[in-house]
Amino acid sequence: MKTQKHNKVFITYHGSASSLGITTEEILQSLSQKNPQPITDKKNFNFSKPYYAIPSSLERYKNQVRSSAIIFSLLDKCKDFIDSNENIPVFLSSSTGGIRETEFNYIDLINKTSSYSVFENHFFNKASTDVRKRYSAGKIGEIFTFSTACSSSGHAIYQAARLIRAGVINYAILLGIDIISKTTLIGFDSLQLVSDKTSCPLTEQRSGLTLGEGAGILILENKPRTPNDFEIAGVGSGVDGYHITSPDPSGVNQRKCINDALNEAGISANDVGYVNAHGTGTKMNDQIELSVLEDMFNKNTYVTSLKSYIGHTLGASTITEISICIDMLKSGFIYQPTDFSNPISPLIPLTTVKANNINYFLKNSFGFGGNNVSVLIKTNIRDNSDKKDV
Repeated sequence: MKTQKHNKVFITYHGSASSLGITTEEILQSLSQKNPQPITDKKNFNFSKPYYAIPSSLERYKNQVRSSAIIFSLLDKCKDFIDSNENIPVFLSSSTGGIRETEFNYIDLINKTSSYSVFENHFFNKASTDVRKRYSAGKIGEIFTFSTACSSSGHAIYQAARLIRAGVINYAILLGIDIISKTTLIGFDSLQLVSDKTSCPLTEQRSGLTLGEGAGILILENKPRTPNDFEIAGVGSGVDGYHITSPDPSGVNQRKCINDALNEAGISANDVGYVNAHGTGTKMNDQIELSVLEDMFNKNTYVTSLKSYIGHTLGASTITEISICIDMLKSGFIYQPTDFSNPISPLIPLTTVKANNINYFLKNSFGFGGNNVSVLIKTNIRDNSDKKDV
């Protein structure tokens, strides 16, 4: 049953931490000046270190486990919002949760150097406790958790937007985070989905995905803080139930998710200027998604994937990539790697293009088990035609 639409839902703050950086300046510089680099080498990857350099701004969190450190780095940037509100709902999402820390804990248990109770200190429980402890009493309210594979943070957006529209809540903090672990990498590799080289999503030479580590944050409110705040215009969610790891080849549920988002916003596919694809770089996933998009959108819609830059950040990908898209579109460009070639669809630009007159953009997230989410966002930005070429 659809929630009746009352309030609008605005993105009043966004942020991300990934291989591109943690500030807007770092992110845009990385997008414009660097070709993507391999993120994981499945034979030689050093799991004791983050795959990207922890910025000096994270040093004060060095006594925290990596997941909490990244969460705090994002939350502390919006401390003013937290300090000025009460009982803020938090929507926390992850696919792998604390698998990396659990691996270390099991080693300690085997070596009898620890009596750590794994399940009492599960990631969601520990992360929720850490967030409550960090901020003043009464600031953090209900904490909701989401784990639906690669669509986890997309479903966090879906639920938070519904509650704001219905007037149940007025604002919310949304967090998506995933940390690289051996278990996750080996699992994907057992399915023959991991590339031995840089991931090349949406190209003819794609050979699989590379895993990324990252996180994203969005603050959603029922009123804008500035005239240029982006807006969650519609969200579609569904499950195709076709296979535990493979998407339905017909793409019928992916199409339904996109249509539901368009219908909720009251617009047509022709109004969408950009699609940030799920675009994992695997043979089947990319082909099915692009077949759906080619059938629904016209030649004036650009389609790209950010996973060639940041890898697949799994449950964090929806929020993390939406945050990066906001920075990218506000800069006036839709970036492509300088060595990008052989796109699998005419909708995919060969090079970086100007983001002119992009009034709406769509973010797709399609996860294992057929957990699908499409988020449609109204940009509220002015024409970027005066931007200089990069």
